[in-house]
Amino acid sequence: MTCGGAPAQGSWSVYVHFPWCLKRCAYCDFATSVAEQIPRAQYTRAVLTELALRTAPLHAAPIATVFFGGGTPSLWGPAHVASVLEWLQRWAGFRDDAEITLEANPGAAEAGELRDYAAAGINRVSLGVQSLHARHLRWLDRVHDVDAAYAAVDSMVALLGSGALRSASADVIFGIPGQTLPDLRADVTALLDRGLPHLSAYALTVEDHTPLHTRIARGQVKAPSETATVRHLMALPPLVRSHGLRRYEVSNFAKLGHQSRHNQAYWSGDHYLAVGVGAHGFVPTPGQVGVRYANLRHSGQYLARLAAGALATDFEEIIDGAMHTTERIMTGLRTTAGVDLAALERVAGAGSADCLVARAKASGLLGRDVEVADGRLRLRDGAWPRLDGVVRALA
Repeated sequence: MTCGGAPAQGSWSVYVHFPWCLKRCAYCDFATSVAEQIPRAQYTRAVLTELALRTAPLHAAPIATVFFGGGTPSLWGPAHVASVLEWLQRWAGFRDDAEITLEANPGAAEAGELRDYAAAGINRVSLGVQSLHARHLRWLDRVHDVDAAYAAVDSMVALLGSGALRSASADVIFGIPGQTLPDLRADVTALLDRGLPHLSAYALTVEDHTPLHTRIARGQVKAPSETATVRHLMALPPLVRSHGLRRYEVSNFAKLGHQSRHNQAYWSGDHYLAVGVGAHGFVPTPGQVGVRYANLRHSGQYLARLAAGALATDFEEIIDGAMHTTERIMTGLRTTAGVDLAALERVAGAGSADCLVARAKASGLLGRDVEVADGRLRLRDGAWPRLDGVVRALA
């Protein structure tokens, strides 16, 4: 990979993928696997080797965010997570306000309690609750039960209250066949009543080549209802508003100051470093906006490559100005802030913002689905169910 320079935004965001889970959920399309014995120490050595290789041609800049995703990173163990953070500290250092997130699942803290991760340097936890109804957890193939979910949420909130964490979030899934609007309302209310400042709510998506896709194709389970999914999506903003949360992206809601800065870096088109099985990164490269890369999704192949001192890159693609512009429009429209038209001009050149607005007008979207305000083109409140169509028309 030929790359160089510092991130355009002046600081780095870093994604670290941990691929193992206690059980693979039927709907999951991420780079995950299940192992009787997780090779934690071997994986840590591989990740640190990859960090050394990937950062060699890059300029160090203060790290603004780190996100340990998966998989179930709470199975890795605080000492291993601390090793990664210590390596990053030596390489570039952290901003004083750095956001360092760990994804965790209820019932999957065998390698350490949440407080131990906080002591290791984690200051934000994202908990995969998904549902607080037993029948929906069973349908989703989740390994935890309702009691474990409540216990994990309460532990996380206690750490937040003590100052050991700066922020905390829970994930819920909507559009599950058989899930009613009162079911979703009960889940969200129970979580936010406990004081969580952030909620991620994702529509159940049937991805190709997943067990869920196979089950639906065979008629073993029902497919998600588009009507019910839209109804749930539109019910979320007023439901969370009473707890002081506001939507800032189609699937994410937060109190002021608790938005996920790591995810905002993705949506803003920032450069970011990524390591681990199946991880995707986007780093500077001479003469272009950047280069995107992805690692191999097979953990054995990844470990073998890194043990030999080589990167485990699966593919790379150059991101030029035109592609970057398209991606900025796609991701910007997913946020309530919308597409920054001045920033678009800097990336795509003079006249690009006027061209985008003209395209929105010609397609009949301006005034119906999108609006221009405060120098931004953004989705109107009632248009969230039509987001995909708007993006296809404008990006």
